[in-house]
Amino acid sequence: MEKMSSELQETREEMQRLHDRAEKAEMNSRIPCLILSGRALAPHPDRRLAAPLPPSDRSAPRAADSPAPSDRSGGPAGAGQPGGGGAEREPRHSDRNAREEDINGLVVGVIRERFRDLSFTEADIDRAHRLPGPNNRVIIRFVRSGAGSVREQLMTRRMELRGRGDLFINESLTEEKNHIYHSLLAARKAGKVYTVFTRWGHVFCKTIKFGTSTRVDSMEKVRQLGFVSKN
Repeated sequence: MEKMSSELQETREEMQRLHDRAEKAEMNSRIPCLILSGRALAPHPDRRLAAPLPPSDRSAPRAADSPAPSDRSGGPAGAGQPGGGGAEREPRHSDRNAREEDINGLVVGVIRERFRDLSFTEADIDRAHRLPGPNNRVIIRFVRSGAGSVREQLMTRRMELRGRGDLFINESLTEEKNHIYHSLLAARKAGKVYTVFTRWGHVFCKTIKFGTSTRVDSMEKVRQLGFVSKN
């Protein structure tokens, strides 16, 4: 029994080491990324990809000129509908907008408008795409993320956006760090924490205004500080 207990403890420790390594690797992969959100990032179709206008000597086709839905399907009524089989459904309007959107250009335009002295071009973006859910979230991976990079300047200056209410800048956190962050946010709303913030993928908090920042790397640490997890 003692041997089994010892082996179980060793297994748990090994699993924790593996978890810690995986968490660190994911944190490092997310460091070059920021998540932008807010009204300023509402979808804007790219006009360069829009359908061309009709020639000036010809008026736009009337509604009656367009084939009826049943004609387009090339099959009996109900084809292309759930259970109808056959024709592929037409893309929704939102699907077309997503394909036509110049997301990199939108991000650069929004940032330049708010930080006019910041040197930022599409060449600074490795890739960017929208995230599902509300609040128009866009995740951006920057080409550089060290000192002096656009990524670092945006994190340093993001408080300049206070009062506008249309753009928010946050780090891209792992699932575990995101859980810690929102647990501490709940504690702040309850008046138990003065402030919560992230830096290079880590979560920090202060219990009083001029207190020392405490790094919180686990839910166990959250509980040790006397804050109850949201979940």
